[in-house]
Amino acid sequence: MPCYALDRLDDPALDVAGLAGAARLSRRTFDRRFRETTGCSPLQWLLHQRVLHAQHVLSTTDLDIDAVARAGGFTDGVTMRPHFRRIVGVPPQSYRATFRTT
Repeated sequence: MPCYALDRLDDPALDVAGLAGAARLSRRTFDRRFRETTGCSPLQWLLHQRVLHAQHVLSTTDLDIDAVARAGGFTDGVTMRPHFRRIVGVPPQSYRATFRTT
């Protein structure tokens, strides 16, 4: 399942119901098995993967924050910022200023 999800991170329509469908499981069974395997909910995992992707894009490109957000499957920067700050601990702009590679 991770490859399926990771290959589609940029698709804002990718959600837990879609992941469950791709795994040919009911949403409830998928949630339960995912938690048993990973220790976190599918939604937490998906958000974390999207933020990890955004970190990579921020540190390797000059794309604006909205484009970075869309590349990670968020609808825009406003949607991405609170998740990014909660997971990384700093806003996207601060992360880029610190970790931008030249």
